[in-house]
Amino acid sequence: AVVSTQSTGGSDIDLKALHGWGKSTKATETAYQENQNIAGNMESYSLSNRYLGCYSSDFSSGLLRNTPLFDVILTDPPYGIREASLKVNKDLKNSQFSLSEQFLELLNFAATHLVIGGRLAYWLPIIRDLYQGEVSLPQHPVFKLIHNCEQVFSRKSSRRLVVMLKTRERNEGENSFVVGDSSSHGQYRHLYFAKN
Repeated sequence: AVVSTQSTGGSDIDLKALHGWGKSTKATETAYQENQNIAGNMESYSLSNRYLGCYSSDFSSGLLRNTPLFDVILTDPPYGIREASLKVNKDLKNSQFSLSEQFLELLNFAATHLVIGGRLAYWLPIIRDLYQGEVSLPQHPVFKLIHNCEQVFSRKSSRRLVVMLKTRERNEGENSFVVGDSSSHGQYRHLYFAKN
């Protein structure tokens, strides 16, 4: 996801995943392999000179200054299936993060940290029967939806690749919202495991 003339960096709440320490989250592997981390990935594509580094954080923690810094934010947040949806609370401890809250915070973060013309691209898991189209998607006044594509997992669930374009700067007090029913993604973990 990096062009050879641009720089990239990353963050994750899990330091082990960032640096490839300990047990792998992949079901087929017991431990991370050597260079199975962001730096190793950049090296494998001969892009080490474009890698700025990474830090442990979530987008609700406010580690970065509140100014446009990025041309693109590309993310696949945890859905609460394989990995928990967590955030860092005021005591610097991890706490639960509802899926709806997580995506609303993502849009607020991107509204502040993307440059005008910048793009936010993320995967949004949904329960297919509850999805009501674009009104089910998180929205923000500074973004225009430009792509909304489905990748089907099963008859019950899928995920949507959502790409948004930042059209203007964020005004004070503007926050993300969902117009319609957010249960297609807000209750994803609960409904994913429900028997029916």
